[in-house]
Amino acid sequence: MLIIPLILILGTAYLVLNYANGRPMLALPFSTEETSKQTTGTPGKETSDLENRLKIANQEIKKLRNEATEQADTLKVKEQEITRLIAERDQLKQTPSPDKTTEEDKKTTKTASVTDVYAEMSPKEAATILNELSPTEVVPIIETIDAEQQAAIIAKMDAKRLRH
Repeated sequence: MLIIPLILILGTAYLVLNYANGRPMLALPFSTEETSKQTTGTPGKETSDLENRLKIANQEIKKLRNEATEQADTLKVKEQEITRLIAERDQLKQTPSPDKTTEEDKKTTKTASVTDVYAEMSPKEAATILNELSPTEVVPIIETIDAEQQAAIIAKMDAKRLRH
């Protein structure tokens, strides 16, 4: 009863070890004529073959190192370019162009000019017009006018209208 599992375990171990050593699955553990010919070949030929392979491998390593260095240099250049472009983008964001004014800039300009008009009017005329507007429209206009003009306009406005 123990013999069959033991044989299976030993057989599996043999196959695994052969595979791990790079031998064919069913290779014999002892030397054959082919393996003896390979190991007893001319020693100078093996050495020169190994030296050639080593030279080729070293050349490949140098080539790959050069490529890696070139790629690192290219990467540094690209990173500098990206940094420059980001700085340029940030600068462009901070300085609006005169052709492209935003809605907020247009609204501020429009409000400023309307405010200037009310500031230049006589307090009585300004109060008459502002009485017709809603409080939400009046407040931004009045806030930007100087204090003396505000007092004069508010004094002329309808007191009942101001309470709402």
